[in-house]
Amino acid sequence: MVDVTGLDSSALETMDCTIEAEVIGMMFGTVARYVLKPGHEKQFMDEMGSFETDPPAGWVYHTAFRSTKDPNEIWLSVVFESEEAYKKNADSPEMDREYRKMLDHLQSEPEWHDGHVIHEAMRQSAKS
Repeated sequence: MVDVTGLDSSALETMDCTIEAEVIGMMFGTVARYVLKPGHEKQFMDEMGSFETDPPAGWVYHTAFRSTKDPNEIWLSVVFESEEAYKKNADSPEMDREYRKMLDHLQSEPEWHDGHVIHEAMRQSAKS
């Protein structure tokens, strides 16, 4: 496996096909930006909970953030085992239905910023 830590997206795009093929096995996901209609956060987050109770194939985790500047602005990072799993989910009829429901809670179309996970770190919680 090729270590791509520290490479920006333009460097990854210029790598030759052999190295690109090795990158494909990496986890993949998106950082999405949503601007909610006022008063819709609870219902929006409740509906997003279906990812946790009935996750799509290849889903690894997601993290939601609320902006400190605008309480109606939510960012969501979603990670899948691979780019293939991510795209299969994104192109599925189930996700299309969920997306259309989600639009009821938004002021505008979401922004999507897709990419390979090139680094992650998480501290284990202290045990009681």
